[in-house]
Amino acid sequence: MINNKVKILLVDDHAVLREGLKTVLELDGNFVIAGEADNGYDACELVPKVNPDIVLMDIRMKKMDGIEAAKNIKRSFPETKILLLTMHDDENYIMDALEIGVEGYILKMSEMEKVIHAIKVIHENDTYFDPKISRSIAKRSSDLRDHHKREKYLDTLGLTSREIEVVDCIVNGLSSRQIAEKLFISTNTVYNHRRNIFSKLKINRASDLVRIAINKGLFLSNKD
Repeated sequence: MINNKVKILLVDDHAVLREGLKTVLELDGNFVIAGEADNGYDACELVPKVNPDIVLMDIRMKKMDGIEAAKNIKRSFPETKILLLTMHDDENYIMDALEIGVEGYILKMSEMEKVIHAIKVIHENDTYFDPKISRSIAKRSSDLRDHHKREKYLDTLGLTSREIEVVDCIVNGLSSRQIAEKLFISTNTVYNHRRNIFSKLKINRASDLVRIAINKGLFLSNKD
């Protein structure tokens, strides 16, 4: 039934790509395309009309890009979740997106299975930040490139060894359910660790955690 499906607003200025995403998502059976737009301005206009669960949106578009649109959507409709489609060289865009507090970003040319996974994770009130993108930006922008300096900074955060493991998992794209399975703990325990981590770091969102990791070169540089 449509009422049980995840409502998605598709926003991309390439009609062919948009149609491809629409076809695959509808074939999955768990999603319904609530609306489509080819620029950020129209996306902002559509959100209150179609009330999507998730806005799946390209970053680079004419008239209004995905970052400006995400900012406007989050300001007026903070409960609307946003998953951005990005390219490898969108470094400045991504840092802005993390500041806004989007729920995720993923490489535009990712396999559809990965895109579907990211959408489902976000719909379950989790986040998905493609570690390939985060890692690429961290290598170029980190202000703590030296391993010893990174370790010294990590010590100042006051995190327990288990909390560090949880941060590592979040930054590298694992959902709470996947973290629970990897660390052999319950999802409730993962949520408790997240709460403690956010409190210690004085942050409110996973996007803030990823932004810190990118800026400080933590957890990302040594992953495959």
